[in-house]
Amino acid sequence: MAAIVAAVLQLRRAWGLPRRSAVQNATAWALMLAGAVLALAGEGAWGLAVASLGGMTAAALLIAHAGWTSPRGKARASERRVHMLPGSGEPRHIGRRLTTFLFIVPLGFAASLLAVLGARALAGMAGWSDADGNAMTFLLLPLLWALLAFWLLMRPSRREQLAWLAAPAAAGLGMIWIGGVL
Repeated sequence: MAAIVAAVLQLRRAWGLPRRSAVQNATAWALMLAGAVLALAGEGAWGLAVASLGGMTAAALLIAHAGWTSPRGKARASERRVHMLPGSGEPRHIGRRLTTFLFIVPLGFAASLLAVLGARALAGMAGWSDADGNAMTFLLLPLLWALLAFWLLMRPSRREQLAWLAAPAAAGLGMIWIGGVL
């Protein structure tokens, strides 16, 4: 847990520098990964969950402190909403928006679910207990889904979005098949 808390503190320090530092950020993320691996290796899924709580608590305290001590802004918030709704007379692009929603929510969830079920199958093959494998699955699913949703929203074309949906789904199905779960 100490490594994860230290990683959060290092991230805050790195993000507070006048200029971005790839080395400082990489150090923090490597420390976070090392802490997660150590917690998982030492105490299994329970250790990872407890260590993650320590890191989240440290992050929440840092955010609360920053919010409490930051000066109040002088400028009023803008009333303008950028591209939230089309202007009068402009097309609504309902089909495009609905397709984006379908790609991100149900298809992104399905691809993420297949990927984490594949990871669960590999964990079972590696000799993990059912409890550890299930906990890893529950912890990994929202994380992978969020990362996949972010990545899909950043892709400029539907073809790329489909490829990014297919990759984790295919990998997950392959791991499930190898693991003999199906």
